[in-house]
Amino acid sequence: MKIEFIIPTYNRPNQLMGIISSIFSQTNPNWKIHVVSDGEHDGYQKVKDYFNGDDRIRFSELSGPHNDWGHTARQYGLDNAVEEWVVMTGDDNYYVPFFIDYFLNSINNETHFVYCDMIHNWVNNEYVHLKSRPVRGQIDIGNFMSKTKLAKEIKLDTSSGEADGIFVEDYLNKFKEGNVVYIPKPLYVHN
Repeated sequence: MKIEFIIPTYNRPNQLMGIISSIFSQTNPNWKIHVVSDGEHDGYQKVKDYFNGDDRIRFSELSGPHNDWGHTARQYGLDNAVEEWVVMTGDDNYYVPFFIDYFLNSINNETHFVYCDMIHNWVNNEYVHLKSRPVRGQIDIGNFMSKTKLAKEIKLDTSSGEADGIFVEDYLNKFKEGNVVYIPKPLYVHN
């Protein structure tokens, strides 16, 4: 069982290398990465060339930019996801080295959604302790994973900066059956 990380990016090659490095540093090797570039931009080709030949990471390019917080690129990645689990994220995020271990060790056959606490670096390093089912305004696109086949039934609202919260609300409202797992640890940093 593997987690597929979908990373939209546009004109931030240094941040992109940072998140890819955090995934490469995972203690659990059960991951794949799909980078989706939202248009041509400086530095992207260098990142792509650096990872050329590594079958754990694939790259796609869209004509853009769409200027929609990466949601069009993220939706493209979700539509083309192939692994059992998916984490949609951003190119400026960071995952602690045991993120995948905690997430995959927390699931059973009934689990379809897992989320954790997070640190918001851009809000004074705020520790976001979720405590209950995630709701809009509390959850970020990168601090949950969901079953890919179920996530594909929900569309991201590319017109809203709150698309991640809306996606989670729609997902949890549609899929009420089964296990939703909360990990009360800050395993994700939103930069």
